[in-house]
Amino acid sequence: MKILISSSSNENIDEKYKESARRVTEFLAKDGNTLVWGSGNRSIMGICYEEFNKQNCEMLGFTNAKYVDEIKDLPNAKHTVLDDTFLLKKKMFEEADLVLVLPGGTGTVSELFTYLEEVRSNDVNKSLIVFDEYGHYTKVFELIEDLIVRKFNSNSIYDYLHVAHNLDEFKTLYSKVKEETKK
Repeated sequence: MKILISSSSNENIDEKYKESARRVTEFLAKDGNTLVWGSGNRSIMGICYEEFNKQNCEMLGFTNAKYVDEIKDLPNAKHTVLDDTFLLKKKMFEEADLVLVLPGGTGTVSELFTYLEEVRSNDVNKSLIVFDEYGHYTKVFELIEDLIVRKFNSNSIYDYLHVAHNLDEFKTLYSKVKEETKK
């Protein structure tokens, strides 16, 4: 399965997020998946590369010209350089069977909402899982709840994404998606 992983490239985040991401990505890599990601070599993005590289998995990286220098530190991936982040998000999404959102900043949150809206608005048959072991996305989910309360969204928004709060919950969701993908 091709898994798009959206995550942080900031080195200064708490180590607990990096270790949590390492456990998830190690599991996915050991299962022989293909990594689709933003060609990052730092923080969680770098951990994704490391874990998939250890297992000799295929890795498809996407970046824009601003970050093209990072590609040299990621020699075992196939890279695509795009003109802008809008196109980058689209190409990564089109390439993937599953979208996994790990902790990240505004870029990751932007991707979460972009992919959520693409699945919802266009009836795209693609699963979206948010891995939220340490409550990183609590405020994001509070925003979604507020939008529901004020009738800007309906509860059906939750039909388009799944949340895992620990590795066991993630493995359960992943297994369901894997079975559905085989059909």
